[in-house]
Amino acid sequence: MKVINLFLLFIVSINLGAWWDTGHKMVCDEAYKLLSTDALEQVDPLIKKHGSFGEACLWADWIKNDRKDTRSWHYINLPDDQQDTYTAKCPENGCLIASYYQQLDILKNPQTSFDLQEEAMWFIGHFVGDIHQPMHVGYPEDLGGNRHYLEFENGKRTNMHKLWDGQIIEHMEFIHGKDYLLENVRFKIEMFKDSKHSVEIESWAQETRDLAMQKSVGYKGNELKLVTNQYMESHFETIQERIALGAIRLSKTLNRIYQDDE
Repeated sequence: MKVINLFLLFIVSINLGAWWDTGHKMVCDEAYKLLSTDALEQVDPLIKKHGSFGEACLWADWIKNDRKDTRSWHYINLPDDQQDTYTAKCPENGCLIASYYQQLDILKNPQTSFDLQEEAMWFIGHFVGDIHQPMHVGYPEDLGGNRHYLEFENGKRTNMHKLWDGQIIEHMEFIHGKDYLLENVRFKIEMFKDSKHSVEIESWAQETRDLAMQKSVGYKGNELKLVTNQYMESHFETIQERIALGAIRLSKTLNRIYQDDE
């Protein structure tokens, strides 16, 4: 489906799980609440081993050490002259866009074994979370922000990927408490769920890439050096919106797959 081009992807993945556990679980747990009755009948058996959809969506990060071939499936890193995600090429060992479509085909194929359909469901839930995190459509030369090194005001060090994966969320919870993120995500789901949403992951990836390139993020040109509280707080709403959109789009994807034949 995708043409091999090793310059577009850097295959080493050194980051922790995207959105860490909090964001990924929230995307899938909130998506689950938006599923149709037909979808629930099909999804429930596929997530039973994990107890909840949110827990199932963490699995793809747990297996990366044992199944190293899946590491490159979590991101698509593009050089500066490749800003259009629709024309991005994926190397033969995979990227986020190609892997999403591959798992979608597995899930939709009635001839696929139950075990493979389980994995496909867990991968898809995780991948939809990944594609809404700005540093998962970053630059290959810095491994999606992992080598864009930063410093907090207290002198502690971090990097751009880790910051967007979870440290902004941690700061949000420190200021406002554990329930604040979830409350705001649910509010934004209500705001956006009836809007028109593209069914294509390339469109979601383009949103993510455009966000990562915004001057306020400070990623392009390695501009951001010092992470201030003001920087993190100015992006609280962005984090909430990306998680909400991930949940909505995941639910719509699964509802389309399992809609009752008319």
